[in-house]
Amino acid sequence: MKNQKLSEQRARAVFEYLITHGVQNKMYYQGYGSSQPIADNNTDDGRQKNRRVEFEIVKQ
Repeated sequence: MKNQKLSEQRARAVFEYLITHGVQNKMYYQGYGSSQPIADNNTDDGRQKNRRVEFEIVKQ
């Protein structure tokens, strides 16, 4: 639960930063918490790698 909330807060912060800096395309944010790790959460290095924000740019 705590990781989910932190994940959503991180995603929202990036979203709001982009909005305030002129990015006004269709955007949304999503926090995944610990449900989609890219590294092992049993190590400090792995947990650090899992604290991330990813972007997907779709050309229309």
